[in-house]
Amino acid sequence: MLLRSLDRRHLAFLALLAAVVLTYSIIRGATSTSDFKNPYRVARVFWETGTLDIRGEPRYPPTIRVLLAPLAALPIGLAAAVWALLNLAAVAALPGALERLSGASLREQALPWLAVLPFMLDAFALGQSDPINLFLVTAGLGLARASRPVTWGVPAVRRRLAATAAGALMTLLASIALLVVFAGWGPGLRGIAEWLTVLREQEGPWGLVATQNSLRENNEALAIVLVRTFGDLDPGLLRNAVSLARLRLDVIWGIWVAILAAMMLTWVGCAVRARRAPSERGWLGMFALTAVVMLVASPIAWPHYFLWLLPAALFLARRRRLLVAVAVLAPLGMMIPVLRGLGWHMAIALVLFAIVARELLTRPAPAPAAAGL
Repeated sequence: MLLRSLDRRHLAFLALLAAVVLTYSIIRGATSTSDFKNPYRVARVFWETGTLDIRGEPRYPPTIRVLLAPLAALPIGLAAAVWALLNLAAVAALPGALERLSGASLREQALPWLAVLPFMLDAFALGQSDPINLFLVTAGLGLARASRPVTWGVPAVRRRLAATAAGALMTLLASIALLVVFAGWGPGLRGIAEWLTVLREQEGPWGLVATQNSLRENNEALAIVLVRTFGDLDPGLLRNAVSLARLRLDVIWGIWVAILAAMMLTWVGCAVRARRAPSERGWLGMFALTAVVMLVASPIAWPHYFLWLLPAALFLARRRRLLVAVAVLAPLGMMIPVLRGLGWHMAIALVLFAIVARELLTRPAPAPAAAGL
């Protein structure tokens, strides 16, 4: 129905863009020059040997090895094509899911989509799963808003805390069951324990610094940006970084935690306020804030992660000048490594968080009869 609202010229342009992006993504995946080769490799190890191989790619949850195993049974070229098509299907379905969640028409979504276009293209180029994940979360929130069962945290702001906790527990149990059924009771539980251990030792911001891993400019996680810019590190470890100070690492971690804590307190205040907002506005606003908190909390934030700014861009769709500015500034960060080293896209995310939070906190609440509960 959304596609019917477009004329033939727009449809032709979108079809051409999709064909170019799809072809490029498949070629990179088939030639192992994209990130798709990493989950494919560990999933293929599981398919062939039944071994979870946690340390081969510790950043991917153990369940990825099982879920992608049927895809890894295919030659990598064919698997990359299927993966790219799944991502394209998710992008095609996402506008409809966003309309069900927020009530925004395709025309109203056009500028927000333009603002995050560089991140979406980067996700396709690297064979990532961001479009699929974003669609699944958006569709889940749409179901939650319709008062159906869902497994995501934002329903808590609409007085569905018990259902949220139950859904989270069911998701955890389903993940454990998936590993136990296909990998075996012992290997499945050991895989989970090993994954958690590796994450704690190596994949937190302190672990990344200790192992000198993922400190390059493409990692725009706030903790790593602060380390690159203000931390006492060997300059030889950093690429395209601008060092402005030489603070101890414990001071850097304290600053990061303080920023994250302030954002969480703001999130709570907005959640309380969102209960009195119109339903679609409250859901979309809390989705936008939660996505940015996720980006700030993560020790890894590659440029394609910032596709998760789409909910914030849609929430601020009426601020056309702001979104035009984002649409102009985002590609600059993709093109200029030093800007990425300074956390260009993370800065955009923080600005959008502040503006979304301000709108939720300061806009007058509707009368009780008009509030979406």
